[in-house]
Amino acid sequence: MHVAGTGSFALEIAQYARDCGLEVAALVELRDPARVGTEVHGLPVVAADAPRAGAAGAVVGSGGDRRALWALLAPHGWRPVTLVHPAAHVSASARVGDGCVVGPAAVVGAATVLGDHALVARGALVGHHVAVGAGAVVAAGAVVVRPVAAGVRVMGIPARPVPVRPVPARPVPAREHAGEARP
Repeated sequence: MHVAGTGSFALEIAQYARDCGLEVAALVELRDPARVGTEVHGLPVVAADAPRAGAAGAVVGSGGDRRALWALLAPHGWRPVTLVHPAAHVSASARVGDGCVVGPAAVVGAATVLGDHALVARGALVGHHVAVGAGAVVAAGAVVVRPVAAGVRVMGIPARPVPVRPVPARPVPAREHAGEARP
């Protein structure tokens, strides 16, 4: 599987994937074409338009609008990978959408719905019967007791909305990396 992003959060998500028993093949660069073809955090960096056959699973591991970041990957054939850290607790009656990340020590309550590509960070608590929209982010240690709209980032106790960082309009294509020929 691949992690979309190359920053420190991508390293954290890569470790979550390893903790889940998955092998991380590479990081996918979405913002800086100069990183494509290099190595970051001990992993090769590939462009979004370069998924490999049989290994085209990816999870968003970059800050910003998670739905917009996924929209940069989907047209190139990537499939979403969902990560639930083994030290998290997700109720059997909860629904976890495609491409979600649930971090260590997070708790997702009964009958809760996590929309596609939502992130529940480490130590967060999402109460029972709560909907967390697609691409929403529940920050570390937050306590969610009310619905969270799609694309919204919440933090605190109780969780309240905070601004989300904008995402570039297009992915970084492999052909823009100087010195690297596109097969």
